[in-house]
Amino acid sequence: MNPVFLFLEVAATLLFIGSAAAALRRGRLPFLELISAAAFGLLLEEGDQLIFQTYHYSRDWVLVLDRAPLVIGVTWALLIAGAMRITDALGVRRWTAPFVDAVLVIMLDLAFDAVAIRMGMWTWVGIAPDQGWFGVPAGNFYAWLFVTLGFSVLTRWLRDWSARHPDAEWLQLGVPVPAFAVLVTSIIPFAMVMELTGAEPGGGLWLFALVLAVFVTIALVGTFGPRRLAPDGQANAIVDLRLAFFTRFSMHGFFLLALVLMGYAAQLPVLLVTSVVLFGADVWVARLVESRRTVGAGPPAPALAPVHAPARVGEQ
Repeated sequence: MNPVFLFLEVAATLLFIGSAAAALRRGRLPFLELISAAAFGLLLEEGDQLIFQTYHYSRDWVLVLDRAPLVIGVTWALLIAGAMRITDALGVRRWTAPFVDAVLVIMLDLAFDAVAIRMGMWTWVGIAPDQGWFGVPAGNFYAWLFVTLGFSVLTRWLRDWSARHPDAEWLQLGVPVPAFAVLVTSIIPFAMVMELTGAEPGGGLWLFALVLAVFVTIALVGTFGPRRLAPDGQANAIVDLRLAFFTRFSMHGFFLLALVLMGYAAQLPVLLVTSVVLFGADVWVARLVESRRTVGAGPPAPALAPVHAPARVGEQ
């Protein structure tokens, strides 16, 4: 038994319980979104290992469902649902919200994935430590974008639908299946390009960077451009917003500390710089959210509903 892994399992479980309680205070649908995000995380891990067989987890995890540690599903839920909560609080343009969610999630993965494999949490198959992004295949980061995008698009659409049909809220529990289908479909063009270009194992960082640039551009337009929605300032939503940021800062801090203690900060300074920059980006996002919650983002366009109302993805 690895005490560090056990600590992470306990800490993530406590954060998930707290987040579930906070979500339930806001209503049934926010709670179902968190639960379905956890189910999605487990489906991702199990399905990816069965279908693609590109990685496997350490045997030192305590609570494991077949191939997937339960803490990973819980963490997926905290990251995706937390990112969506932050996006709502930012008050972004309606159709760009899933892209903002995806950028918020990838910010964390870029900061910790290369550190986590050096801690032995999981192992990528067929890739050397100096390939890809310091041992992490580019396809992993590319996939994370569409993992979040697919889940967010479907979930935000269902929010809109269930506003008119409350009984439809229970359909949220089925979102993981089509969201996983979105992921698998999105991987096909990436794999085809890698095959055509003869990329080395873990290669394709240029393609990931290109796709990331598109996501970031859309996210910036949605966050700072015209026709933004009013920030979600519901009093009963503040707790889960704070938990979302607490989770993110805790993960940044944990893996930054691990990077330093294991000596990789000196050996791989790029990882240190990346982690620090992304940590700083999260601080900036937190301050932006707070400023918009307290000051307001200006009057929303008359035709648009408040941010906490369900959004029609793709609405202009």
